[in-house]
Amino acid sequence: MHHRPNYRRSLTAPVLLLLFFLPACTTAPAPAPVATPPPAAAVAAELPASLHWARSSAEHRALYLQTFRLASEQLETLATGLRPFTWAIATDADETVIDNSQYQKELAVHGLAFTVESWNAWTLRREATALPGARDFLETVRRLGGKIAVVTNRRESTCAATEDNLRALRLPFDVVLCRPEQGPSDKGPRWRAVEEGKASKYLPPLPIVMYLGDNIRDFPGAGQSLATASEDDLSHFGSDWILFPNPMYGSWEGNPQM
Repeated sequence: MHHRPNYRRSLTAPVLLLLFFLPACTTAPAPAPVATPPPAAAVAAELPASLHWARSSAEHRALYLQTFRLASEQLETLATGLRPFTWAIATDADETVIDNSQYQKELAVHGLAFTVESWNAWTLRREATALPGARDFLETVRRLGGKIAVVTNRRESTCAATEDNLRALRLPFDVVLCRPEQGPSDKGPRWRAVEEGKASKYLPPLPIVMYLGDNIRDFPGAGQSLATASEDDLSHFGSDWILFPNPMYGSWEGNPQM
């Protein structure tokens, strides 16, 4: 243990005399302590583990790069023999090609739950970021001669803002199909619109050769029943269905916990 030295005994008489005659002065208030931000670990500890993982883990970044590379390799095979611009891929937007974890973080930090109103306000901010590997994959689609249909459950009223966001990130697309304001979230009718040539006046009928998404419902006829289905029922995944990890939210939240 360190002891405070006895400075009183070390003062000499001249020093004592000088101190005696010093004019009285007002002691200045001690400066307020400078606020320092909490350590990164402390901030991370306030977030749900799923959000912490999605925003800051090496695994998240590696999985997206790995999955988009797989998608590119599979698409090379699927596009073989197809005439350019006679086919399309259908990709979800959120947590597939763009990252909305900042919205999730803002909810968590303020102890708020998801609402349609706050989500729409977020999408109108146009602040989602590109996910790792997304731009390279979409550019590969274009190079191989495919059209890109972004089929998202963002509301129709936010579709223009979504297009702005994608353009700002230099993520190629040919059409963005949003959820009708009062309509169902089922993407089936919008996929069919692509295939029937009704998605855009600028696009002919285009068969969809690959689907990409982070939710099991981003794939035709698929649902949470696949959690207990046979492996044969999941044979599309890794071939013409490409699934990305999203532990933050999804249709899985309604499943019974095991």
